[in-house]
Amino acid sequence: MRAYKAYCLAACLWAAANLPSALHAAGVKAGHSLAVEHCRRCHVIPGESNMGIGSTPSFKIMVQSPAKDWRDKFEAFFSLPPHPNFVRIKEFRAPPKAPAVVAPIVLGLNDVEDLMAYVDDLARQLRKQ
Repeated sequence: MRAYKAYCLAACLWAAANLPSALHAAGVKAGHSLAVEHCRRCHVIPGESNMGIGSTPSFKIMVQSPAKDWRDKFEAFFSLPPHPNFVRIKEFRAPPKAPAVVAPIVLGLNDVEDLMAYVDDLARQLRKQ
């Protein structure tokens, strides 16, 4: 019985220690999918087909920026021009009364967290090079 309890305790501790990394990996994957689905309209996403607008910085350029606030800008992207014209965070703003000129993007705060997990992972990879 003691061995069983010790095994259960060890298994629980292992699961608790690895849960954050498993959740992070799921967030990275979900964030990548969101970037491909929504962001590549304008931004080039590393490893994806070269869609995007020529005058818009790629994710690679943005995460390799020497500016100290590059991550803050990513985290608040939805409030920085031109994003407020077509990006809405469900928990922050009501739907606009006028139709958008471009197809709107509606995200939740969890989506922003997933995008940030992807961006942080991308930055870790690209800054090693």
